[in-house]
Amino acid sequence: MKTNFLFPNSWKIFGWLLFIIPIVVTTYFWITGGESIDNFLVVNTFAIYDDGFILQSGNGFFKMTKNAMLDEVLLVVCLIGGLIVGFAKTKNEDEMITHIRYTSLVWATYFNIIMMMITTLFVFGMVYFNAMIFFMISSLLFFIVRFHYMIYKFNKLNSDEE
Repeated sequence: MKTNFLFPNSWKIFGWLLFIIPIVVTTYFWITGGESIDNFLVVNTFAIYDDGFILQSGNGFFKMTKNAMLDEVLLVVCLIGGLIVGFAKTKNEDEMITHIRYTSLVWATYFNIIMMMITTLFVFGMVYFNAMIFFMISSLLFFIVRFHYMIYKFNKLNSDEE
């Protein structure tokens, strides 16, 4: 089966590194609670829109703003890694693997939307904002976990039949 939209299988290890390292770094900052992630990688950056958060002035479109970029960089790296891991070919990519990939993606979408609806109804404040950031990653995470689990089950069933 021709799958032009999938990454080569050889990219998978690199994808895992890009996916896991930002999660570990972010978890470290979250657990230790000492140093804020907002104290790292503070640079002047271009903003399409800056709302001048809380008491800062300078609302406006298309401007330079000073911002701690570490959290943004970690999120982007994690998303790129998740895309590579989730959408890299398997060693034996066939119609069954394609079907498993499709159903896992559908289940991940359902799961993520249901969790977002529950969170929207029952979680408020900055915790809600943090949850929405988590949901950007959780869809990929759930897809990757389910996809690899289903492939494991499929391979185990095939090996038991032999």
